[in-house]
Amino acid sequence: MKKLIHDPLSLSQDIVSISKNLKLHAFARYKEYIKNDMSTEEILHQLLKAEQYIKEENKYKYRIKNAGFPIIKTLDTFEFDHNRLPDLNKDVVMELATCKFVKNKQNIVAVGNSGTGKSHLLTAICVEAITNGYTVKFRRASDLVTQMTEATSERHLSQYIKNINACDILFIDELGFLSFDAAGASLLFQIFAARYETKSTLVTSNLEFSKWITFLGKDEQMTSALIGRLVERSTVLNMNGDNYRVQKR
Repeated sequence: MKKLIHDPLSLSQDIVSISKNLKLHAFARYKEYIKNDMSTEEILHQLLKAEQYIKEENKYKYRIKNAGFPIIKTLDTFEFDHNRLPDLNKDVVMELATCKFVKNKQNIVAVGNSGTGKSHLLTAICVEAITNGYTVKFRRASDLVTQMTEATSERHLSQYIKNINACDILFIDELGFLSFDAAGASLLFQIFAARYETKSTLVTSNLEFSKWITFLGKDEQMTSALIGRLVERSTVLNMNGDNYRVQKR
């Protein structure tokens, strides 16, 4: 039987072509990972490790993009300043960054005046969660209500709620900056009710809980029920303090 003789250049091109078709990015660049003194097992191990890293990195990038953050923020750029934020406990924040709260289906609410870093801090925690393999959706409260209103008019609200609640963490930013009528407040309540004890919800607000009725349709009963579902399994971060943006300027 005649032994097949492969042209080295043709063989190399074929390896690259097959690897690309199979979406094996490290194998397509296999020459970068091979050294002359490596055994077959070592070469295979090196390529598999590289492939695993690339796939995990691509998943991370996809989850970051899919989250929809306006700006990516990380914990290492957040300034824990006791003089500026006297009631914010760094140890509590670092515990939240381990993302055990997601597994336990707990919520986080950051309450404080404007410019104290609420959005920055919760975005950073979300980024940690994404690093740990969880999925996140970011929505400004006003955008969320607008989208739900449109879904209602197009008669697919239940599908919208199902889709947005598929994520492990729903981050609702700037709750309290704009007021909602009774219909808008009712839509928000449906989101909180649907995620109650099943998924984690993160919220930032510039108003303390006692003032939430002022922007939630002035419905005391519904406001109380919404806050109750959110806070029952929550870590509340008191972020009242000096406005960082004004202070920095």
